[in-house]
Amino acid sequence: MSPIKAVLFWTFISVLCVDAIFAKDVGDDDVPFPPTLQPSDSGLLVGHLLPLGYQREPEGPVKEYTQPLAPTEFWEQHARDPYVPLVYRQAIAKAPAVTNWQSDEYIREKYGDLDVLVEKKIEDRMNPVRLRMPLSEFLDNYHDKQWYVVSLLPDPMRAEMQVPRSLLCGNFKDSILESNLWLSSGGTRSVLHYDADHNLHCLISGRKDFIMIPNKYGDKLDLADNKKSGSGFTHMNVDKVDLVKNPEVSEVPWTWATLQPGDCIFISSRYFHQVRSYGRSVAATIMWDPFREFNDSDCATRDIDKYTALSDVRLQWTYKKGDKVIDMGYINVETMRNILLNEMEDEELDKFTPEVLSIIYAYNLLDEEEDEQLGEEDMEYVRKVFSLMDKDQKGYLTEEELRGLDIETLKLVTRLIEPAHGPIGENTGSRDEL
Repeated sequence: MSPIKAVLFWTFISVLCVDAIFAKDVGDDDVPFPPTLQPSDSGLLVGHLLPLGYQREPEGPVKEYTQPLAPTEFWEQHARDPYVPLVYRQAIAKAPAVTNWQSDEYIREKYGDLDVLVEKKIEDRMNPVRLRMPLSEFLDNYHDKQWYVVSLLPDPMRAEMQVPRSLLCGNFKDSILESNLWLSSGGTRSVLHYDADHNLHCLISGRKDFIMIPNKYGDKLDLADNKKSGSGFTHMNVDKVDLVKNPEVSEVPWTWATLQPGDCIFISSRYFHQVRSYGRSVAATIMWDPFREFNDSDCATRDIDKYTALSDVRLQWTYKKGDKVIDMGYINVETMRNILLNEMEDEELDKFTPEVLSIIYAYNLLDEEEDEQLGEEDMEYVRKVFSLMDKDQKGYLTEEELRGLDIETLKLVTRLIEPAHGPIGENTGSRDEL
């Protein structure tokens, strides 16, 4: 076969392969995973123009447990650097959601008036399109449109979601940032990406397949410029991996996991993953802030084996009916407090002023590569943000006052001067907020 004919042949085969895997009527049991390598006799590299995973045999499955680890074990074996992913089988099997959320009718009747963020099934991080709509509107249309809920889990729905015992004491319980809802009719696949925060992704309905790659192989994966964000993704087309353009993909080791309802996978901060679903799927994720040391001082007195609903633990970023914004992907507000205090210390000042805040604003939101400079319009914006912190309107804050800022004020300041590390809601962090 000539080289030209070989390219055309394998391009045709790749199209058939992708279409077969992600066809609308493909069921959860119809797609084998992990994929079986297809040897090439055409002279082309194995897996060229085929989905990610066809270029190299996996190292094996992600490590599995039949029940969640105690928090200290979870920390020592998986959640401290170097991070190691894991799968918990049936970790949330007792959650009412695993039974109730199999039905669109149940979700529509009980939660249909709650707003969610909706995006395209096939993720495009270079040109994201997100809509906000009631959950009932989404359910009425999602089987016919390429829609996918990726949104904060609305507060009322948290009561039906279980928190695995691994997160029920110490820093874990105190560091939970948000919980996200994922709902689609199937045929979804993410880009290959990593997130800033740790993530326990729990499947409620359907099936999901995961490809997992350690962060140290990022230089072989055609990374996009993440511009100071804690998350990142690759430009690579995961449906048709071009080994001429990205030959090193064949050198990257990977592990895999398949989740069924009730299962959870731990995806650590900055760990590459690519996710696929086929039929209808519903999932909820619990995100928390990475930390360097584990404080287990309350673990001896906590009953981690008692069933705990997600509504029974504190989350920093939440959504309830009537909220103007749906916040996703923001940092721990205590991290923001420390950023403010550290800037004050670095400048050797005893007063925190709008000028100090402007340094943080410029670092976070101005593009140095484009030589963006802090202008008068920017300073006017910074002064308005500062006025939210300066309750007495005296023009400065002391260190004691910074340490005493309430959580809601810190959240507002965070939205306005810190770029989100993931998808954000309508009008979030805009100047209109002021």
